[in-house]
Amino acid sequence: MTDQPGTPAGPTPEPPPPTFEQRMEGFGRDAQAAGERIGRQAQAAGERLAHDPTVQTAADTAARVWGLLLIAVGAWFFAEVTLGYDLPSIPWRDVWPLGLIVVGLIVVFRGMRRRGA
Repeated sequence: MTDQPGTPAGPTPEPPPPTFEQRMEGFGRDAQAAGERIGRQAQAAGERLAHDPTVQTAADTAARVWGLLLIAVGAWFFAEVTLGYDLPSIPWRDVWPLGLIVVGLIVVFRGMRRRGA
């Protein structure tokens, strides 16, 4: 085998590894591109949801449920503390599992209603 003029006789040297600054610049470019992609996807999803009437209905239902819950708790405390009625004391450890059940039922029924529509 003959050597061609102008080529080194040994193996070609590897380029030096990128510096820390170069790696961070590359990471920054990748992160910016990913952030822009996620932002575009989120904006498209928001626009789709803004035109979906079931989202508005679900938001109205959730607002009503939370409103009624706050009114009930407020009325309970008002009757017990301000008016002096002797209402039964309900410990939190007995109530919170019922809250989870109610939230689960709402999710299930809402999902069934969407499939039926």
